[in-house]
Amino acid sequence: NRHARQGVHLSRSTLCDWLMDTADVLMPLYLLLKDRVLSDSVVFTDDTPVRVQESEKCRLGRLWAYCSRFGTVYDATPDRCRDGPVRFLAGFEGYLQCDAYAGYHEVFALARGKVIEVGCWAHARRKFVEAENSALLESHEAVARIRALYQIEESIKGLDAAGKLAARVRDAVPLLENLKAWLEKVKARSLPKSRLMEAVNYTLNQWDALVAYTTNGDCAIDNNTAERAVKPFAIGRKNWLFFGSDRGGRALAILASFTETCKKFGINPWQYLKNTLDRLPVTPREDLHTLLPSCQPVPQSA
Repeated sequence: NRHARQGVHLSRSTLCDWLMDTADVLMPLYLLLKDRVLSDSVVFTDDTPVRVQESEKCRLGRLWAYCSRFGTVYDATPDRCRDGPVRFLAGFEGYLQCDAYAGYHEVFALARGKVIEVGCWAHARRKFVEAENSALLESHEAVARIRALYQIEESIKGLDAAGKLAARVRDAVPLLENLKAWLEKVKARSLPKSRLMEAVNYTLNQWDALVAYTTNGDCAIDNNTAERAVKPFAIGRKNWLFFGSDRGGRALAILASFTETCKKFGINPWQYLKNTLDRLPVTPREDLHTLLPSCQPVPQSA
């Protein structure tokens, strides 16, 4: 590393301690970033498993991503129980785009209609792809029908939310109604425990959530925004293997929230963090929001 090239040898534990101390210092800004991300009307969320070292063995923890137009925040939890998203999303109101994980049900129940579930057509499509070996014709037709929905999304990429909503109501809603009728016919003639029936049941059971994107132009047809946010950790854990502790997981969640949000706004993460850590000690509490990546202009030169 750069220190070694200068003849300065630092232990891994020292470097890790520096990172965790930096995360602790950034905690007030992290909480402000979280509030800003959750202030949007549409939030995307997904999670990925990460092993956590505990004495002489590892248990399975979780890293969650929450994304909106205002940035991305991560949260690390000791497990995948519903308490994680319930705690993190407390007070959020709007559209929550997610997969069919049952832990989110408590979020919707507690919100009493103030949080609307939006499903993911990429997940539904994946179920039919998995059924191709046992039901080729039906699976291919389902995938083709879903592809037609995606073609509509491709054609409206440049429109504002109102334009997207109008196009979805005009073009996607009729296709969705036909798709549902076709799925019900397929269900009536499919084997109860087949892969095809599993895909059909998943789609029909999630139907209200899957069609919710046609009621808001700011929603998306799938949850790929959040899936992309967790992908670096799904790949990276093959190299770094595990969190050294729950505190280490929280530190990564905090630091990655800033680097990912910087990337979203085209800000150099290294320069942003250097500038922010210099300014943070002399910034009044009421002005801390000016240090958020979406607000703070950071010089791009070294």
